[in-house]
Parts: sequence; C-alpha cells; structure tokens
Amino acid sequence: MSEPFARILTAGRAQFNSRVAEVRRRVPGFDSEAFGLFLESGVDRVVVAVAGQAPERAVTAAIVAYDIALVLTAQVLTGAHARGALLGRTWRELVPLLGRQVAEQPREVLGALSNAAVFMSSNPALRGDEWLNHMVSLAGQTQSVDELLALGQLLSWRAGATQFRESALAAADRLPEALALKAVGAAATAGWPSVRQQLQANPWWLPDSPSGRAPRPRRARLFGEFTGLGGTFSQPPELRACATGFLVKSHERYGLLLADAWGAVLFPTSRDVYAAPATGGVELPPVLKGASLVFADEVVAIDLPAEGLRVVANDHTVALTSPYTHRIHLFPLQ
Repeated sequence: MSEPFARILTAGRAQFNSRVAEVRRRVPGFDSEAFGLFLESGVDRVVVAVAGQAPERAVTAAIVAYDIALVLTAQVLTGAHARGALLGRTWRELVPLLGRQVAEQPREVLGALSNAAVFMSSNPALRGDEWLNHMVSLAGQTQSVDELLALGQLLSWRAGATQFRESALAAADRLPEALALKAVGAAATAGWPSVRQQLQANPWWLPDSPSGRAPRPRRARLFGEFTGLGGTFSQPPELRACATGFLVKSHERYGLLLADAWGAVLFPTSRDVYAAPATGGVELPPVLKGASLVFADEVVAIDLPAEGLRVVANDHTVALTSPYTHRIHLFPLQ
C-alpha cells in the first residue's frame, strides 16, 4: 500500500473501522477479504493519483473512494468473478489517469465510472473491454468532469449500447471537436457537424469506413441464442418491423430489438406492444430467392435452409429469421 493512503488510513483508523463495522452489521456475509483486496488494488491508486495532482484533496478522495468501495463490495460487485473483472480494471487502469478530475469531484467521477463498468459488464451484447480500452486511450484528453462523463457515454454506444444512440450524439456535442471525432473513429480532418449528420441519418454508417457505409459484401450481425445455451430465446423468434427497430416474440416473451453498426440490444416489452398495428416497415424490403437475400446492390447467401426463411425491414435495417435457428440475422439496408 502506498505511503499517502497508509498515512490517511492510520490517521482515520477509528472512522474507517466504524464504517466497515456498520456495513458488516447491515450486510450479512460481507466479504472482508474482497474489500481489502479492492482497497489495495483500486482505492490505493485513486489516492496516489489525487495526491500527485492535488495533495490537499487526497484525504477527501480517500474517504469517498473508501465509502464507494464498501458499497460495491456489499453489492458483491468486487472480487474475482465476471461481474467484478471490468470494475476492477476500471479502478486499476482508468481512474489513476484521472487524478485531476477525481480531485475535483470524487463522488461524481468514481460513482459514474463504477456504474458504467458494472453496466458494461451486465449484458453479453455489450463490449466492456472495448469501452475501457477506448476510455484509457482518450479520457486523459478531457478537460472537465462533464467532458469525461460525455466521453464515457459516447464510447459506451460505440461498444454496443445501441440504446444510447441519441443521448450519445448529444453528449458528443459537449466535447471538443477533435476528441469527438477520435471517439467515433472518424478522421481528424473530418468536421464533427458532417460526421454527426451522417451518424444521425444512418445507424449503419461507419466513420472509419472508406465509403462510410457498412462493408461489402454485407455480413450478418447475429443476435440471440437458445436459452439452453445461455441465450435469449426459448423458441426461434418471430419479428415485426417498427420505426426504432424490431418487435420480437419468442414463445411468451416479447422484446424490442435495437441495432446499428456498433451493436444490438434487446429490451423487454409486452404482448400488447407486439400486437399493436405495425409502423416503420419499408414497402419494398429485400426479397428472398431460395436461400439468398437480394438487395438492390448485391445478393447475400444465407447459410440456412430456404424453408421458412422470413425477412422484415425498417428504414435502415433488414432482419432475417428462420425456424431452424434461434439467431436473428441483421443487415444494413443500404
């Protein structure tokens, strides 16, 4: 343990011990070993980072970080398990780069980054490691806590959180242009207003693609799996197109599927929503010819029996289902 943190712990021993005793009283089975390891591997680095940037704020940051670590451990979010892996990496690899921001607003920064790490590890459709790697690369270029939080939301969208599309674009508007462009993978010479307009207009537009559009030949983004294999669907899903995505039915479960170039996420909905009159479908979706999907500019072979294939589309995405698989095949329309 570092000298700054050890000194703070010694000076406030009674206060810190009282905090732990209170949590142990309220949370049977509180894992003291996991808490101790998180103090050493995570909180200690926070204190060192703040002490290096604003020594006068180190004690405050230590107390806040200690309290947040207690809460995370009480919720079984720390430790050597899948849910704790990304959170632990976030405190070890990202937070130490942000001593100035943590010193400025320790509770806001540590709370937001911890929540983001827990969220990004909560759904297999989200790519938490990708989010963290991008944050480590770019977060040091933020000049304020507001910019840091905006960057985190923008990069969570890029790492699969499709539901954040609109709010992430709004968050990007709060960033310096050069940082916003880096965060979405656009060239430094591109203008953010133009890039933003393209991202807004076409969910499958890729800033780092030479043509902007999704690569050709089209490759399916596969979503879903049989529940017996840890997936989402107990029966092959049925789909209806809507303006924002696709309404999904599998046995007696219903959902709303959102998809774009960076990911696909399913949210629960109701039978009534699924049964409501359809809106948002395109009049002339790609057509099936045998086991091939015919677009205006190419023909995509589908590695499934032709029998029972069904295709639906909205203004930007094509979805294909089959009675022979629990996976949904998603393609860009354009």
